[in-house]
Amino acid sequence: MNYEQEKKMHISFCGSYCHMCDWHTGKIKKTAKAALDMINEFNGFGRLLKDKVDVENLKKGLEILADSSICSGCKAETGADARCAIRKCCSAKGYDLCNECPEFPCDTLKNNPGVIKWHCLENLEEIKKNGLEDWIAKQWTEYIAGMT
Repeated sequence: MNYEQEKKMHISFCGSYCHMCDWHTGKIKKTAKAALDMINEFNGFGRLLKDKVDVENLKKGLEILADSSICSGCKAETGADARCAIRKCCSAKGYDLCNECPEFPCDTLKNNPGVIKWHCLENLEEIKKNGLEDWIAKQWTEYIAGMT
């Protein structure tokens, strides 16, 4: 494995590992498509949901997700949302990871909902403590284990 390539392309600035992300793997797209197919195939879903949610709006939302592109990672030119404050900050400062910055961990990182959900702060601390190669090897092992 080329650890430098993994760092450049598959570890987000905030410390998320792209191969474990449901947007990157296409899981969200596939799940939305499967849910939409079920709603369209089984009329009972429409009757079951009718008085609880707007079924047509639900279907529109699922169509948007099912037709969405798979994320190529925030470090790719066509990658994640350009509005991401973490991406902007690291790019402006020339860092591959937030933990390279002397201000780490800053409020922008600590207060980001995605960072909290994906345990990115813990990931970055682990990378700093144990080294990038060990962390990538661990992530890769978990990724492969999840595929089997």
